[in-house]
Amino acid sequence: MNRTHETVGRHAWVRRPRPSLPPELTADVAVEVAAAALADHPGATIEWLEVDGNGLFEAHLRGADGQTLVVHLDGDLRVVGWLAEVS
Repeated sequence: MNRTHETVGRHAWVRRPRPSLPPELTADVAVEVAAAALADHPGATIEWLEVDGNGLFEAHLRGADGQTLVVHLDGDLRVVGWLAEVS
């Protein structure tokens, strides 16, 4: 795994590249997943997309109010639920 070390002031961290997308999340499907998630949460922005261990699509969003959301979509790209990060 390729790692990049970065230093800012007295702080340093390691960045790891994101793993490649699973084959079922092609560019065309990713666009549809993002559109469906954003339709359910107007004003939000997409942070990243992935497929969970159960085969559901996950859209990680930043809500219009700044809250972090994870929207779950089924294989037909219907929103089946979502979680909000509790602060």
